[in-house]
Amino acid sequence: MKNCCLINLLLLLFALSTEARGFMDTKKITLRENKFEAEVDFPTSGNAEAMAQVKLWLCDVLDVDAPPRMRESDFRDMLLRCCGSFEEEHQDSKRKVEIVRTYEDADIVTFESTVTDRDSVTWTTEDCATFSKRDGHRLTPNEIFKCDEKQIKQLMWNSRDDIPTGMERPDGLIIANAGYIDGWVIVIGPAENSGGRAYRIRYQTAEPYLKKGLNGEYY
Repeated sequence: MKNCCLINLLLLLFALSTEARGFMDTKKITLRENKFEAEVDFPTSGNAEAMAQVKLWLCDVLDVDAPPRMRESDFRDMLLRCCGSFEEEHQDSKRKVEIVRTYEDADIVTFESTVTDRDSVTWTTEDCATFSKRDGHRLTPNEIFKCDEKQIKQLMWNSRDDIPTGMERPDGLIIANAGYIDGWVIVIGPAENSGGRAYRIRYQTAEPYLKKGLNGEYY
C-alpha cells in the first residue's frame, strides 16, 4: 500500500513538473503602416516564468518601458505607440520588426529578433534569447559555453559567413548574447551598420565547447 502511494505521488510530481515546463503557445501579431511594420510571435500561454521574461525582452527589443501587465491587447496598443513615436521622430526612415519563436523543448524556449531600419543606409540589429523553463531566466554565454572567450570568438569568426565585421582578426569581436536553436548555437556580436548580428555556429562544431549539466546533458 505504501509503495502504491509513493508511486502515485511520484507520478503526480512528474505531471506537475511537465505541466510547469509545458510548451508555449504564441499568436502572430502584425502591424503594417507606411513607415513601420511588425510581425511578432506573442506568448499567450505556457510556462509562467518564461512567459514573463519573454514579454520583458519584447519590450527591450522595441526599446520601450514594460507596462504593469501585458496581455495581447496591451501589446497591440504598445506596438501602435511604438509606430507613432517612430514615424514622428524618423520622418525619412522605415522600420521593420520581426520577432519569432524559433526553438522550444521541455527545458528552454528561444526567440529571435531582427530590427531593420532603412534610410540612406540599412541598419540591422539581431538578437537571440533563450529562456529557461526552470525559473524563466535568460541563458548567458557562460551557461552555454565551457570554453574561454578567445575560443568563442574563434567559433564566431569561423562562422561569420557574409557578416561584414570590418575586422581582420577575431580578437576584436565582442560576445553579447547567446542562445540555442535546432542544430545551431547563436552568438550575437558586432558588425558594420548593426547593433548586433547573429553568428550562427553549427551544433556539431560547437558541441566540444558546450557546458553540460549535472545530468550529463547540455542545458
